[in-house]
Amino acid sequence: MIKTILALAVGLCFESVGNVLLRKGMMKVGEIKSFSVPALWDVFIKGVTNPTVISGVALDALFFVCLLFALSWTEVSVVMPITAIGYVTTTITAKIILHEDISSLRWAGTIAIVFGCMMVGKSGLH
Repeated sequence: MIKTILALAVGLCFESVGNVLLRKGMMKVGEIKSFSVPALWDVFIKGVTNPTVISGVALDALFFVCLLFALSWTEVSVVMPITAIGYVTTTITAKIILHEDISSLRWAGTIAIVFGCMMVGKSGLH
């Protein structure tokens, strides 16, 4: 179980920074204002050529590799609730890197999600 927790801890660091980099990169790419094929193609090209978006995708891919390791060692009903901690780590990372204003209500909701996932995971343990 210790190697599962270690893999997920490393993976969640990758995921948190990756998600925040995706947001930062998409802020540079621009808002999706139309769902027409030319407009979506334009956003796609801007996204795949933006180094910040590419970095975010790469870090999220590394998270996925860590997740695959964890799932090869431990039941999915144990692994997935642990990944809920990513909601907290991503929120903290967004606060630090993007200087997002996180309201008390948003923090409470984030914590509620994590506790809910932990309860679901705990219910599956014998």
